[in-house]
Amino acid sequence: MNILKDIYGQIISTIGSVLPETGGVLGIKDGIICAYYFDSSGKCDSNTYKPDTDNVNRVISEWEKQDIQFAGVVHSHEEKQPALSYADIVYAQAIMKANDMERILFPLVVIGNKARFIMYMVDRCGDVTAEEITLI
Repeated sequence: MNILKDIYGQIISTIGSVLPETGGVLGIKDGIICAYYFDSSGKCDSNTYKPDTDNVNRVISEWEKQDIQFAGVVHSHEEKQPALSYADIVYAQAIMKANDMERILFPLVVIGNKARFIMYMVDRCGDVTAEEITLI
């Protein structure tokens, strides 16, 4: 998966610098992750990130005017949980169903001594794959 270096940097400097279970959304154009919105008004606790859907949907609508498509949700976990949870996968499937998507990016920023970024893709069946990241 191709991602702009500055978008990657924004993700690490926002989600990667705060407590786990924060997040945002990703936009894609021409096969490149080129847009990111940090959801600073989303609801977070030690186990859950719940997006501020009003703000997120407003941002996605603005992206659409620039031919940027919603690609997925990025959020963080603590270091001991570097994989998507069952609840994450179910949520990803609900988003795909609501948006008529076949697959969705659902990357994690794993918070430890140093933040790590893992690009997960979830399909409608709930199968999860880790995608290779190319910074451009």
